[in-house]
Amino acid sequence: MSASESKTLNPTEMGQKLVEHSKSTEFTATHGLVVDLFPFLFEASARMSARAIHRYLQEEQKVKLSQVTISRALGDPKKSWVSYFSKVEAEAITIAKWTKARSFDFLFKSKAEFEKTFSFEEEGIIGSKLARGIVTVLRPDRAAAIQVLREKWFGIGQGIRLKAKPYLEEHLMSLRDKF
Repeated sequence: MSASESKTLNPTEMGQKLVEHSKSTEFTATHGLVVDLFPFLFEASARMSARAIHRYLQEEQKVKLSQVTISRALGDPKKSWVSYFSKVEAEAITIAKWTKARSFDFLFKSKAEFEKTFSFEEEGIIGSKLARGIVTVLRPDRAAAIQVLREKWFGIGQGIRLKAKPYLEEHLMSLRDKF
């Protein structure tokens, strides 16, 4: 399209054509992906540059996440950690209420400690299975919260979660009113 043709189109027409074109091209929006990957990007950035991370993701994982997007996420770790944490926030509040915790310190314990707390091992093999079954039936929100935290929060190494703590402290303090 020449410059004279673009002058004859109004902004609405240009916008509509852009949207139509976007529907026919490969999906490239990766904002959600960078949030989901942030803890791992954060950890990898201790040894790799944003460019190297970008190359690895593109070549090895076939994931298109631009170097600029990675750099932007790493450049504002507080915002990125809060965005990531928002994906498990409701579950963390559910567990804090259930355990009558006065803080979110349980989020920064080891995965083994978390598992021990919610495996009901102290009740014995039969008792623990019964307790887990009762929680699943009577309080499915609690069972779901445990599962989400197990996968999305405790799937991150404890060292990285501890490094996230200073970035999340202010946000976590604001959540204390919710339980």
